[in-house]
Amino acid sequence: MKTNPFKFGSVVDGPYFTDRENELEKIASYINGENHLILISPRRFGKTSLIRKIVNESERKYVFLDMQIVLSAEDFASQLLKRVYRIYPVQKLKNYIKSFRVIPVVNINPVTGEPEISFMPNSKKLTPLEDVLNLIENLGTEKKKIIVVLDEFQDIFRIDNGLERFLRSVMQNHRHINYIFMGSSESMIREIFEKKSSPFYRFGTLMTLGKIAPEKFTPFLVKKFELISDKGKELSEGLLAMTDCHPYYTQQLAFTIWENLIRSGYSPEIIKNSAEEIVLSHDNDYERLWNNFNRTDMMVLNGMSVSDISPLSDEFSRLFGTGAASTVFSTLKRLTRKGILIKEGSVYKIDDSFFKMWIIKRRRM
Repeated sequence: MKTNPFKFGSVVDGPYFTDRENELEKIASYINGENHLILISPRRFGKTSLIRKIVNESERKYVFLDMQIVLSAEDFASQLLKRVYRIYPVQKLKNYIKSFRVIPVVNINPVTGEPEISFMPNSKKLTPLEDVLNLIENLGTEKKKIIVVLDEFQDIFRIDNGLERFLRSVMQNHRHINYIFMGSSESMIREIFEKKSSPFYRFGTLMTLGKIAPEKFTPFLVKKFELISDKGKELSEGLLAMTDCHPYYTQQLAFTIWENLIRSGYSPEIIKNSAEEIVLSHDNDYERLWNNFNRTDMMVLNGMSVSDISPLSDEFSRLFGTGAASTVFSTLKRLTRKGILIKEGSVYKIDDSFFKMWIIKRRRM
């Protein structure tokens, strides 16, 4: 039996990776020089897979940290240092850590070799972070700079008040690190890096990552589907129309279609049936999500699920009873920050095609 060639829900690489040649070349060029990079993209657009592919192919040492897991400034230092221990031998790090102003507690698991690191809470809380960042700088060289990737960087506002000013004061002195800052909240990332009063104003090259163009996605899908079906082009075009070329949901639907092709063979309804299978599998998740919305959220999402009319228009308000444009605008901004909606240019869309289908289905029950 042929292995399913589609993958979603984790970092994608190798034969699962789709297109992005232009982005790969551009980003590789940035981090091979003196530049830092700021990458903005909605969740599940593949920015983590893209960056991991680039840094792995660079053959340079790198540290990757998702800021969503960081609990405090001390924890930020601990999580960074933990990842440094993964790429450098303990003996090499000992001499550097002896000079730390706050010495961490380091325990190495004798079976896995995985370090557990902690700094005493509330004891010079930013000092450990400065020491760890400077340690990474000292480990790098002019010819072999270390790459530090900080994902969901907008979370610095949650971690500690004034953290962005402190980080800039430390990072601006580093010459042996290329920083990559990633974020899914476009408004917050732009506030950090494009607002003139921000400490990180123009700290690096800003780049946005959009959806994969249909002319790029279609050949990838066709090639995979043709391994088991002569309907590759038809399947590819049909599923892209349903997912609107969203990288994650396209891979998810393609994966499910492949499984159904293996089990039952082709039928004209296979795309629709596969999508409904996904919707059903997430029914409880979507119900919990829906019940957390307020009345205006629900009305706006309901309208957007069945209509392409701008939710800010008077016609949309008349049809779906959403009220004043100012209220709707606040709702759109809030739902975009939460990742429920994505904004493409001036157009707002529901991010998850299957959640959109769930709303339509529930309203018809």
